[in-house]
Amino acid sequence: MSAKIHNLLNFFKKIGSEGHEAFVVGWRHTADLVNQNPHFMRTQLHKNLDQEGGLYKYVNYAQFNSDQFAGFRRELATPEWREEMKKSVASGREAIPGGFFEIATFSGQPMTPAKPLKDTSVFLVSTYQGENIDVSEMESSWKEWSGASLIKEQSPKEAGFHDIALYKPFTNSPFLYVTRAEFTDLEKGSKFASQLLDAVRNNALPNGVTANSDFYCVIPESILDKTE
Repeated sequence: MSAKIHNLLNFFKKIGSEGHEAFVVGWRHTADLVNQNPHFMRTQLHKNLDQEGGLYKYVNYAQFNSDQFAGFRRELATPEWREEMKKSVASGREAIPGGFFEIATFSGQPMTPAKPLKDTSVFLVSTYQGENIDVSEMESSWKEWSGASLIKEQSPKEAGFHDIALYKPFTNSPFLYVTRAEFTDLEKGSKFASQLLDAVRNNALPNGVTANSDFYCVIPESILDKTE
């Protein structure tokens, strides 16, 4: 599924001392640079709804039609790209980037590289980690351990659950998998949203696997499509 689309998922743990506005401006500058890559397709920035307690403050979600990008292959880094990365580190940002393939969705239809269905869409993003884990059987049961089935069953129609996708890294990454679910009409901070997040966080995982889950909103003005 979507095997030819190479997804960049970049998880920002720290945004630097200059604050959120400066971070978004700096991120957009990098995105404009990435837009020059002929294989770039689209990018969008997700903001954690829990800025105080959330582990990852932002998640960048971008697509390419090839792995010919310095974010996937370091040997492709240009002097301009290296300078951009130095500026990012110097600003105090701390990120965990990685290349991922979308390997499954609940519906069976690809989610990537689509834009959010609505500017107000909310995304439930989960990362899964573990050392010396045999993942050979995890993918066949991913709907259970990821909580995808739980999300589908418990989401009322008015929450606008659209779909959930499973991503597997093709570059070096601390994550075994990532999932990303979209809700078009989920009320932020609602009782259901809180209960659903708790249910996903408490869902049974394979032995040795740990997870981090949070709700994110898309920043509409961050959506950038390839320009010719």
